[in-house]
Amino acid sequence: QILSALLSIRSNQRLIEKFGTDSISKIAKASTTSHIHHNFVYLDARRVITIDEDVIRDGAVVWNTSEEKLMEIFEEEEAKLGDAHDYILNHFIITGYVAINTEGVAVTLKRDGSDYSAAIMGKILRANSISIWTDVDGVLSADPRRVPLANVLPELSYDEAMELAYFGAKVIHPKTMQPALSCDPQIPIYIRNTFNMRSPGTRIFTTATTTKQNDKVVCGFSSVEGMALVNVEGTGMVGIRGVDKRIFGLLEYHDINVALISQAISEHSCTFATSEDQAELAKNVIEEEFRRELKLGHVSSVDIRAPVSIIAAVGDGMVDTTGVAGRFFSSLGGAKIN
Repeated sequence: QILSALLSIRSNQRLIEKFGTDSISKIAKASTTSHIHHNFVYLDARRVITIDEDVIRDGAVVWNTSEEKLMEIFEEEEAKLGDAHDYILNHFIITGYVAINTEGVAVTLKRDGSDYSAAIMGKILRANSISIWTDVDGVLSADPRRVPLANVLPELSYDEAMELAYFGAKVIHPKTMQPALSCDPQIPIYIRNTFNMRSPGTRIFTTATTTKQNDKVVCGFSSVEGMALVNVEGTGMVGIRGVDKRIFGLLEYHDINVALISQAISEHSCTFATSEDQAELAKNVIEEEFRRELKLGHVSSVDIRAPVSIIAAVGDGMVDTTGVAGRFFSSLGGAKIN
């Protein structure tokens, strides 16, 4: 069914390119002929997707090189068809998850690398859309294991999807959206269910679906469990420049990821959230870094509160709407959640 749908879309696109968008009768006539044949070409992504691992930790796509490689392969395959290229459509079946670095060594695209591969190819091809096929009907408004009435969101903005993905939604990884978001024009992403093709899924694009109406400003909720809060507190931190730089530079050096930061306006304390399994390491390295301040009493304590969860209410419409935070925290208070 998937291949049939792809063939239909690609055939129509090729016919439109051949005859022009205003020649509807010619397209209809061509669509009914038996002269259009389909040729499937296996393409190892390592021949196209090129990664520069020296730029950032997980590598950055070298777009110009990748585009040039794909164009060369496309021209080679079209040349093989000879005079028959008007009647044969080439379909590239491309591997996911793998790439090649600038040194010619095979690499992987890490977590959710196959979806990321699709997004990369979508940008290189200047695609009209990118479809991510998964095992759910789309992005849900909440975790259905905790919220049985959670529903599929028909549309999301890139920002909303990014927030939901970061705070626990497993359907799409934030990095998968980056190629579509950085393309000009930007490319919509569709989350579809392989096992339920009748479901329209979720469309992720530039516009937000939330509005300023109080009942629609929040599109969904997500959460991250297994977290810990680390609190650094002391009167000696007030008005002292460079304290936060020392804390977070230290965490970066020890590869400790920070998901959330909160600081008192008086600068008397600084609290951040990290995974529970990294909290003890964070506490130890901070105490070692500030051992002199701890001894002098300038920093009074470095404490851990665990386990905790981060709950995020997501919606672009919240920024200009009053009362949303009040409703959110009133609900928590009504449930006796501190």
